[in-house]
Amino acid sequence: MTEPGALSDHITPYDRLALPEPMLIGLLAAPTPNEGLVEYFGAALHAQLVTLARAALANPPGPAARRVYVLPGIMGSQLGLVRGGGRPNDILWLDPIDIQVGRITELRFDDRSRVVALGAMNYSYLKLTLSLRVAGYDAVLLDYDWRQSLATLGRRLAERLDADDLRDVAIVGHSMGGLVARAALTHAAGERVGRVVLLGTPNSGSMAAVQALRGTYSVVRKIAQLDLRHDAEFLAREVFSTFPGLHELLPYGPGAGDLDLFDDGAWPRDGFSPRTAMLRASAQLADRLGRADSRFDVVVGCNRLTATGVSLPGGELEYAYGQQGDGTVPMALACLDGARNSYIDCGHSEMPLDERVIGGTLELLATGATAKFAADAPRIDGPVARVRDDALRALHPGKVDWPHMTPAERRRFLDTLNEPPGAALTAR
Repeated sequence: MTEPGALSDHITPYDRLALPEPMLIGLLAAPTPNEGLVEYFGAALHAQLVTLARAALANPPGPAARRVYVLPGIMGSQLGLVRGGGRPNDILWLDPIDIQVGRITELRFDDRSRVVALGAMNYSYLKLTLSLRVAGYDAVLLDYDWRQSLATLGRRLAERLDADDLRDVAIVGHSMGGLVARAALTHAAGERVGRVVLLGTPNSGSMAAVQALRGTYSVVRKIAQLDLRHDAEFLAREVFSTFPGLHELLPYGPGAGDLDLFDDGAWPRDGFSPRTAMLRASAQLADRLGRADSRFDVVVGCNRLTATGVSLPGGELEYAYGQQGDGTVPMALACLDGARNSYIDCGHSEMPLDERVIGGTLELLATGATAKFAADAPRIDGPVARVRDDALRALHPGKVDWPHMTPAERRRFLDTLNEPPGAALTAR
């Protein structure tokens, strides 16, 4: 833990940009562009947000507007420390400057952690939220500490639903946010929910969780490129493996292959394995999530290079890659029995920003139907390659020089944290 008076007292530009939502929207709607926000969002997204912010402020939702809760995905909420005293909060995730000096280790999840959720990632979720408001909904963008278990997160969402005391509310959950919604529906407060739209939710897990715990996932490796003190293997072993929520995203069921990844005997014996107690606590997750019913629409992304299966030949994990997914979640693991599953050619991280996804979501909330998504799964050929951990571990070596990168280079680096392992496939 960083000592008081040391790095935690250094206020970075990313701390200053973690503004309260009303202030942020006010700055976006102002006649003069805020150059810090232009650099943070990029010119194109900033222009879209300016238009939406002005429209939302000009026509705020009325008292009878339907409440829609927007739930981000894993890593889609900022995490950090509360400073107080009128100072900006200390953002750790995702502040490249703090990561560069090694402070990501403060995200370790244990009883001593003082880290809390400090707002959703506006870069990814403000466009969707403002679009809902412009359409007349009382949209509330929630944050949560995605390190925690789904049981804990679901209970807290249920408590929020009860505290707000509204009826026929809707939930739009992206990625892990959809699982948080399903966990909340196991509580009595779930009766308040009249519509659930899940975008790219790993309803039966994702191979990305396997790779994150192994230190071979693109996000972990690129974060390690920023971190001048630690490598990806250290971060996987000492930080990411402490997250109960990440263990719960391991794949299971018919679409997950033959390995039982909740049995620690199924993992290689090389020091990069999940924590046994967390594996046991995460098993049979489906029994602890709300089952889909007529309220559910699941939007499944496809035609992006995705790890769709995992095996253990020769004692080393090997992943099958194909186009049957959104780049993070395979189609087979996103689909949910009992829900209306529909399909769109879109990447996982792009879903909350994609005009077609936003438009289709608005139509689903308004009428329960949309023509913007395909009702039938596309026919896509099988795996195009198989890649082992050692090939993934060779990707994204070395460190990046964040201070000397241009704003465009920084934006490109952050936008591609979750990029597919094209180099490993080419090498094969």
